[in-house]
This record gives sequence, C-alpha cells and structure tokens, in this order.
Amino acid sequence: MLKEYFGLDLGKLGYVFGLLAGATVSVTLAYWAIFGFDTWKEEVVRASDLMMAAAVAPITRAPAQTGGAGQYICPQDGAVGLPNFDATGVPHCPVCGQVMGFNSARSTSLALAAGAG
Repeated sequence: MLKEYFGLDLGKLGYVFGLLAGATVSVTLAYWAIFGFDTWKEEVVRASDLMMAAAVAPITRAPAQTGGAGQYICPQDGAVGLPNFDATGVPHCPVCGQVMGFNSARSTSLALAAGAG
C-alpha cells in the first residue's frame, strides 16, 4: 500500500535503516576499542552539555528573570556548555573560569523556530 501511494519499498527502506544502525554500532565499537569507554562517556556528557547550553536558563539565575532563553558565551572560549555558577549566581566558564555573558534569544525568534510564525 505504501508503495502504491509513495513509491516506497519497505524491504529496501528496512535495508537502509539496518545499514545505518549497523554502521552506528560498528563506529561506536571501534571508538571504544581505540579510545576506551571512559573517553566516549566523557565526550557524550560534553556533547549533552553543549546541547543544553541553549536551553532556558534556570529560574534562580539573572537571565531567566527577563523571561528569555539564550546561550551562555565565554569571551575567550565561546559557547562551551553550561557555566559553573558561583555562590552569588555569576556564571563562570567551565574551561577557563572567566565570567560568561548571556546572549538572549527574543521570543519572536523562538516562535519562528517552533514553526509558529
């Protein structure tokens, strides 16, 4: 039925997804063999931190009080992930320790990114 409407052959589509999954597993196993599982785990956590850098800032922090989302930026290292906050709530770069700035995203940009505009 899908082949009639969309021209898709489920056997070939399954073959392609199987190859993609197999390649992903093979590359991951090769990476573990060369660099070790601990290095892979650190890189996955680092990638997760970089993805979270654009998330809405915590409510207790100053940028979130303006009601906006954005990204913390280090003047020396750029976007390196989530900052380390000191006791007063000032964000510091996790790499070099400098105070990080906050580039906010306007709500209209977020609406456009969500497909509402």
